[in-house]
Amino acid sequence: MKIVIAISHSFCANFIKGQSAYLQSKGHNVTIVSASGPEVTAVANNENANLVEIPFSREISLVDDIKGLFSVIKFLRTEKPDIVNAGNPKTGFLFMLASIFFPKIPMIFTLRGLRSDTLSGTKGKIVFFTEWLSCYLAKKVIVISPSLRDHAVEIGVLNPKKAIVLGKGSSNGVDIDKFCDTDQNILLGKELRSRFEIKQNDFVVGHVGRITKDKGVEELFDAFKLSRLKHRNLKLVLAGPVEDDDPIKPEVMEEMLLDKDVVFLGKVDNVAGVYCAYDVLVLYSYREGFGNVVIEASSMGKPVIVSDIPGARDTTEHMMSGIHVEPRNSHKLSEAINLYIENEDLRKSHGKYGQRRAQQYFSSDVIWEGQHNLYKSLVKP
Repeated sequence: MKIVIAISHSFCANFIKGQSAYLQSKGHNVTIVSASGPEVTAVANNENANLVEIPFSREISLVDDIKGLFSVIKFLRTEKPDIVNAGNPKTGFLFMLASIFFPKIPMIFTLRGLRSDTLSGTKGKIVFFTEWLSCYLAKKVIVISPSLRDHAVEIGVLNPKKAIVLGKGSSNGVDIDKFCDTDQNILLGKELRSRFEIKQNDFVVGHVGRITKDKGVEELFDAFKLSRLKHRNLKLVLAGPVEDDDPIKPEVMEEMLLDKDVVFLGKVDNVAGVYCAYDVLVLYSYREGFGNVVIEASSMGKPVIVSDIPGARDTTEHMMSGIHVEPRNSHKLSEAINLYIENEDLRKSHGKYGQRRAQQYFSSDVIWEGQHNLYKSLVKP
């Protein structure tokens, strides 16, 4: 089979890492379509996949999106793939729209989240319509978590007959051989703490992902300050790029940058060592399709705290591998952080349970096998 995997931005390459290599090991030809960037180039090179670069616009832009649609149509006419799996709102929308001209090519839309959940007004209505149309035009929709599927069906975005959740969720699974508490990863964690003068008895609250408002970073910082009033040996470490799209309030960002107990790591290539430096991982998003970073941290044996929203709640069993917290509530989040600070045994038990759960249900092979079986079922011999 000639298989196309499409993403909108190079930074999203982590969502598909390993898929090309797996599919090629099954005898298929794989082409990745994405906007240009170092991350997707590295994935394509490492996995010996074809790479076609199309400059997708991340925001709504009539001129750029029309150009993107024509580029997608030209690509499909030239490549004639057997099947397409397109994720991310913009890429999925353009490929599903192009499917009108190529009805014989099965188009799969991977729904990684609903951006319209955090938008309002005209922009919110436009984004909602594009999400609905992408799901409507798709042959099948891979939804990356059970609660996201239920939510999308409930609000009318998705026809349940088209929806598929692979395993217990996740867009790409977790490399459990990479994300584990090996001696090397533990050493990397110790070196990171030493580099930023984080003491052995300091408690580190960690975040991995984009530094934006909709990732709940402002509330995380508020909760951190509340907990620090009670526990002075507290550090907040943030791994991920600071983005201008949906930015943190300038006054909050300035306060964070000046706070001696807050550490910005920026974009990190090997995040496994970063998890080892954390005592707990927090993902406090406003919206989340799933939250693979939570499963990565769990696979490392770390307890986790997540916002109790569709998608994120599927990553964690409440009071078993982590804690679900009411979203946008800094006081509740602070209480969860304090609970872990004050109960070492609870941290350890949640970490161990989460590690077993990640290994059993969220290995990448489980997700890739599910994708492969779906592709074979949709492509006629």
